[in-house]
Amino acid sequence: MKKSTRVLLVAASVLGCLAGLQAQDLKGKKALFINSYHEGYIWSDQEEQSCLAVLASAGVQTKAFRLDTLRQKSPDHLAKVSSEAKALIDEWKPDVVITADDAVMTGLYVPFYKGKDLPFVSCGVNWSASAYGLPDPAVKNFTAILEVCPVKQLLAEMNKLKPGKTIGFLAADAQTPRIDAEWCSKLLGVKLETVFAKDFAGWKQGFLDLQGKVDFLIIGSNGGIDGWNDPEAAKFAEQNAKVVSGTWHDFLNPLALVAFNKLGSEHGEWAANAALQVLKGASPSSIPWTENKKGELVVNARIAKKVEVTPSFEMLQNAKILE
Repeated sequence: MKKSTRVLLVAASVLGCLAGLQAQDLKGKKALFINSYHEGYIWSDQEEQSCLAVLASAGVQTKAFRLDTLRQKSPDHLAKVSSEAKALIDEWKPDVVITADDAVMTGLYVPFYKGKDLPFVSCGVNWSASAYGLPDPAVKNFTAILEVCPVKQLLAEMNKLKPGKTIGFLAADAQTPRIDAEWCSKLLGVKLETVFAKDFAGWKQGFLDLQGKVDFLIIGSNGGIDGWNDPEAAKFAEQNAKVVSGTWHDFLNPLALVAFNKLGSEHGEWAANAALQVLKGASPSSIPWTENKKGELVVNARIAKKVEVTPSFEMLQNAKILE
C-alpha cells in the first residue's frame, strides 16, 4: 500500500472517530426547529431541512413545528400557534430552539423567552432584529444569521444586460416583501415603484403595469398570494416580459431574466452549527451574529430572448442557464 493511501485512510479513520465521539457526546440532546411558515414554502423548507440534517448527523434528537403564518395571517392565528409552540417546549424540553423567519420572533421569542435561560438560535429574520430590541448586551440567550437581499449584486448583473435607472418591485402583500422593498430603497438611495399583490390576478396586473413604468423589475416573494400557480406564472412572465427582470429567490427563477439567489440552506446550516456550539456548552451571546453571503447566478434564456438581450459569454460562464 502506498504511503499516501495509508495517510488518507488514517485521516478518514480519525475523522470518522471524531464524528462518532461528537454524536456520542450529543446523544440525548434535543433541538426544536420552529418554522414561521408552512411545509411546501421552498425558502423555509430549505432552512428547515438543511438545519435538521446537520443536527441529525451529529446525533441530536430533533423535532419541527410550523406556524403557517403566510397562509393564515391573522393576529389570532399567530397567538394560537405560538401558544401551541410554547406548550411543545414546556412538554418536550429541548436543549436549544432554532427559529426561522420573523413571525416566530413576534409571537414566541419576544413575549415568552427573550432574556430567559432557554437558548435560541435564529435564521431568516429580515435585515435587522432592531424591531425586537436586539442585539442587546443584556440578552444572553440569542444569536442569529440575518436574511438580507443581495439587491446590489442583482442590479449589477441586470445592468450588464441593459443599463437602466428606474426600478420596480413586485411581490406579495405581506410583511416580509414590504420590509425588503423598504430596505432595498434605502440601500440604493432610490424610490421604488412598488406593487404588492393579494391574489394571482393582482400580481399579473402588476407585472403588466410595471413593464411600462420601469427599466428594471425586481420580483420579490410570492408567499401568501391567493390562487398562485407556478406554471401559469412562468408562462405569463415569459409571454409579457418587456424589461430586464430579476429575483433573489430560486423558486422564482422561471419568472425572471436573471437571478442572484439567496440560499435557504446557508441559513439552516449556519443555525445548525451555532446550535451545536450551544449544545456543547457555548452561550448563544458568544456566537457572533452574521448575515447571508452566498449567492447563485441564474440566467433565463427564454426570457432573455423575449426581451431581446444577449448575456455576455462571461456571464453565461458563471451562471446556471434555464433553457
